[in-house]
Amino acid sequence: MAEDTDKESKTEDPTSKRLSDARERGQVPNSKEVSTALLLLAATGLLIFQGETVWLALQEKLRFFLQGGINGELTPYGVVTILREMVIEVLWDLAPTFLVFLVASVTASFIQHGFLISFESIKPSFSKINPLQGLKRLFSMNAFVDLFKSVLKMTLISIVVYMAIRDSLDRILGLAGTNIVELSDSMADDTIKVFSLVATAFLVLAIIDFVYQRREFMQNLRMTKQEVKDEQKQVEGDPLIKGRIRQIQREMAQRRMMEEVPKADVVITNPTHFAVALKYVTGEMSAPKVVAKGAGFLAERIRKLAGESRVPLVENPPLARSLYKDVDINQAIPPDLFKAVAEVLAYVYSLRRRG
Repeated sequence: MAEDTDKESKTEDPTSKRLSDARERGQVPNSKEVSTALLLLAATGLLIFQGETVWLALQEKLRFFLQGGINGELTPYGVVTILREMVIEVLWDLAPTFLVFLVASVTASFIQHGFLISFESIKPSFSKINPLQGLKRLFSMNAFVDLFKSVLKMTLISIVVYMAIRDSLDRILGLAGTNIVELSDSMADDTIKVFSLVATAFLVLAIIDFVYQRREFMQNLRMTKQEVKDEQKQVEGDPLIKGRIRQIQREMAQRRMMEEVPKADVVITNPTHFAVALKYVTGEMSAPKVVAKGAGFLAERIRKLAGESRVPLVENPPLARSLYKDVDINQAIPPDLFKAVAEVLAYVYSLRRRG
């Protein structure tokens, strides 16, 4: 009952981080039926293109063994020697087959979840040996699904084999008295037909199972709204903390800016809404630059600090608005404001000379 409630509360799709964390633990959607289908397809291909060659080679080695080898003697030592050589040669002949099966198995894994190496699944875990957990897994929905798939596979194989040989059943039964070579030759086509039909049926089953496994995987990784929020806090940081950090950064930037006001040559005001402090050093700067600016309460602080520092205040509403909106702090004024600013600075310099 608790599990059902928990599942109902998990209404959100898994985030990319949750999927990435699951992948690192080796948890990926995986269908065993895809591997089985590709192995059957590989086996069918081998039967079609290499089956006759391999079978003839095995026949030759079997004939050599039954004839007692080159000397025609079947002594205990000779049997062991011939058998050893036969096993080595058979394994050598079958090596390409094993390689094809290995490639098919690796391909099945790569198709489903790409390249993945994880050792999490083989780490010791108490839950793996816990009897209660074992019983829980034994009677879980996944166990019943696996049982259903096993029954379905056996049924499919039976139906496919019957369909493949029903028209040839009388001919196959009539081969009971023939030798093994004739029997194998006559059944080769039927074997390939059976493998082809079984592989096709399993491929369809694999596609269905892969879609089901992926759906179940995504369903099991679904999250509650709170889990999404907690993860977002973990990745991006607590919004309250981030807001506090931004506030501190703004205060520090304002403090540094206000330290530049006493060094300014002039503060241009709106007179109450905006305040912009300018500084110009002949020979060091290509143009005057804004060292501080503010609106509202901050503009009032700039004006007050300028008055305390005996920095001239000049009222020029149009220029103050333009400088505030168009020029950033520590940025030189644009050329279209050169004339207006030059007039203000000329006025300030004339005041200094008088003083």
